Amino acid sequence: MNDIRSYLELTNFVAGIIIAIVGIAGLRQLSLFKKDMRLRNERAAKERAIEYSLRYLTTYVPLAGEFYRELKSKKMKVYSGPVGDFTRDSIPKEMHDSALERYKMESWLKGMNELLAISSAFTTGVADEETGFQIFGRTFCNTVRSHYDVLSIPRSKDIHNYFQSIVDLYHVWSPRLSKAELEEQQKRLNKQILDQPSSHIPPIGCD
Repeated sequence: MNDIRSYLELTNFVAGIIIAIVGIAGLRQLSLFKKDMRLRNERAAKERAIEYSLRYLTTYVPLAGEFYRELKSKKMKVYSGPVGDFTRDSIPKEMHDSALERYKMESWLKGMNELLAISSAFTTGVADEETGFQIFGRTFCNTVRSHYDVLSIPRSKDIHNYFQSIVDLYHVWSPRLSKAELEEQQKRLNKQILDQPSSHIPPIGCD
């Protein structure tokens, strides 16, 4: 009887060890699986970012060219005023008439709809926005600034959902671009300081 009890206790002990080992192995396998899935998702998001960046360059840019050509034919310029809260009231009063003239042109709308689709991919996380920023972040922000008036006219304090993905992505990328430019300026300034010749005049009797 004692032998059976000892055998059962040993069996339970060994079984507990086996279960623990299996559990640890299972947790490790799960961790590796999650890591693999995360890497796959990150890679897919970066690939999508490259796809949408290419779409910006090959599809949006030609559409935007139609708007710029129409402006040129009518001897008009793109918006060059300040960027505010993307509402009609934020457009300076002295620029309101010219903004309305540009808004009445239909050539800008095709490009903005394409830009809206591209921006949505980044703001929803389908495409990796950091990768996109590295590829066309600067030109995107310049594009939004030059189209600020036509983007803002249909938007107000109460109605602000038009072209929202474009506005949201601009708010993410524009401060980052400004920071990058400041950092670049700081690097140039530091280099200029280091390149300055170092000289001094020794006290009398110490030369």
